[in-house]
Amino acid sequence: MDHIVNNLWLGSQDDADQLVRKNPEKISAILNVRGPDAYQPPGRDQSAEHPGKAYKWIPAPDTGIISVSHTKEALLWLQQQTDKQERILIHCKHGISRSPGFLTAFMVKSGISSSLEEAIAKVSSHRPVQPAVQIVEPVRRGVLVSALTGLPNRQAFDEAKASPFVAIANVDLMKAFSEVFGPIAGDMLLRRLAKILSGVGLNAYHFGGDEFVFNGESREELSAKLSEARQSFRQPFQLYAEGRIQTIAGTNFTFVMGTTPGASFEEQRAALREAMKANARTDAPEWLRKTVATAAHGEAWLRQAR
Repeated sequence: MDHIVNNLWLGSQDDADQLVRKNPEKISAILNVRGPDAYQPPGRDQSAEHPGKAYKWIPAPDTGIISVSHTKEALLWLQQQTDKQERILIHCKHGISRSPGFLTAFMVKSGISSSLEEAIAKVSSHRPVQPAVQIVEPVRRGVLVSALTGLPNRQAFDEAKASPFVAIANVDLMKAFSEVFGPIAGDMLLRRLAKILSGVGLNAYHFGGDEFVFNGESREELSAKLSEARQSFRQPFQLYAEGRIQTIAGTNFTFVMGTTPGASFEEQRAALREAMKANARTDAPEWLRKTVATAAHGEAWLRQAR
């Protein structure tokens, strides 16, 4: 359990359980945000085990995303306890994803931090975390936005004004990545890529799965921006998977370019599939080499992953 700032502590299920026996920090309120996850026993309302303490259970699932309704419920309760000068522990299973997601949201809402980035940096200075993504408000434009990545979706692409050039991209070895680190981590990887694509100024659309489409006014523009995005995507980053934060290196994506979609669009997709097959025959990325080195099936698993 780590003291983060003011009256706020961050911890794990084990930290909360320890408070039944000893409480050196004099914690007087507990926010348990542990909902469905891969661990037993499951998250539950444990208020009866903490008599004399203010207690709130919000069953947030371990999906890497915090819902709007759960965020509002948590922020209201945290503000009420703060106004009473309670000493608050916020916890999930490991204190790495869900609980820091709620904590950083409150730090911004209450004015402790001026931005989410500042709040995450503050928490990270005390404890290694990978906060769950906060959905701050309902997605606008409804069916025209990908709920997973926040990018415009295929319907939005179909309805948009056509540009002279289009590019298609897929994440390399996406199926293998999701098998190694789990589907939640796979979704986090796609959200990371979406953020990078937007950051370099690409007019990007999420078609579903690991497929992204882009349009632009010139091949040169698309190629330059996609190359910049790919360079960023290859850089090491931290990801929460299998109950711990791991450093991942060597993720990549493949893209092909052509003219405005029409009869040639499916040809581009076929060309992309061929390019990805060729890439899969090159050296495996670092994250996959590490997996193969510790896997029981070794090189046989690697050939299957490709």
